[in-house]
Amino acid sequence: MVQHKGKWMITIAMAVCLIVVLGFGNQQTMATAPTKKTVINVFGSDPVNINSYQSFVAVQGEWIFYNNDGLYKIKQDGSSLQKLSSDWAHNLNVVGDWIYYTRNKPMKEIYQLEMPHFDINDTYEDVTELMKIKTDGSSKAVIKSGSLAEGDRNNVYSLYVVGDIIYYADGYGPLYRMDTNGKNQKKLLDHFEEVYFYQDWIFYTNESRQLYKMKRDGTQKKVVSKETGLNLVGLSGDFIYYTKWVNDSGVVDVYKIGLTNGKTALVKKGLLPEKNPIIIAGKYLYYISEIKGVHTVGRMNIMDGKTTPLYPLGSISNQSINIGGDSIFFSDYQASDHDKKDIFKVKIGENKVEKVTPKAK
Repeated sequence: MVQHKGKWMITIAMAVCLIVVLGFGNQQTMATAPTKKTVINVFGSDPVNINSYQSFVAVQGEWIFYNNDGLYKIKQDGSSLQKLSSDWAHNLNVVGDWIYYTRNKPMKEIYQLEMPHFDINDTYEDVTELMKIKTDGSSKAVIKSGSLAEGDRNNVYSLYVVGDIIYYADGYGPLYRMDTNGKNQKKLLDHFEEVYFYQDWIFYTNESRQLYKMKRDGTQKKVVSKETGLNLVGLSGDFIYYTKWVNDSGVVDVYKIGLTNGKTALVKKGLLPEKNPIIIAGKYLYYISEIKGVHTVGRMNIMDGKTTPLYPLGSISNQSINIGGDSIFFSDYQASDHDKKDIFKVKIGENKVEKVTPKAK
């Protein structure tokens, strides 16, 4: 009887140990189970957007942030649409918890004494402000505010954010950088035409549209190409792509120049009028051209020159093409109301065009 009791005690003890071990193992598994990592941009928007008529889209993780007569965000799957601000937000950049953008200064700030009855949504086009707002729509603040004074350098017209540094231009030629809190401002260039950010470098064109590069702190300025008349359209692989005018009609040829060897090669002749936006994304050029009298968003494979029409536009006025994540974004006026726009996207290299969202109510 005593021997049986001892055997039972040993069995119970082993069972308890097994439960403890298994339980601890489960706790370890739960504790070390992979969690969805929050995506935080280093570059506030795709670098190509800065030259594409005041970027209106920025993508971070599962969220699309866009301007459509106000600042909105929506998930990539089309859910959770939220209006963040009534500001007409240009130059969208999203890094971490913050959205950076420019807006036209509200009339309330300028004409409060002369116009006691004003509409806060009205703006004065020649005065701008550099803003930031959290991605949940809170804590909106002015970083830099311009004025009507001629030559006011605080009027910010183009903007690009890398990490905790803001790069911006005031519309009078120079390129500046400063901290995202507005401090430690430094002028990097006295004059530039276009810029493109790549790794630790800034590629830019001067007054003659010759191509240069420098470190992001403004040091190590180097000539990339002394050829004049270059218009940057982006970077793919080890090449910078640019266009050059062919004739007075604005037709352009597309070229590329190697980042390592500096050699130039023709990519495509006589593509389309240069006044319309052209950007590069991977092995494709995206553009707006006219086909049988209809302005159309199109794509060209830079490897074989094959072109594909993607979407006919109702209007060509102030059109822009942006890159966000793995998609191309563009806008078009609604057929029922030409004062309102819809935002569309198409994945890079694909043909299916989707509407991101109607304007939020």
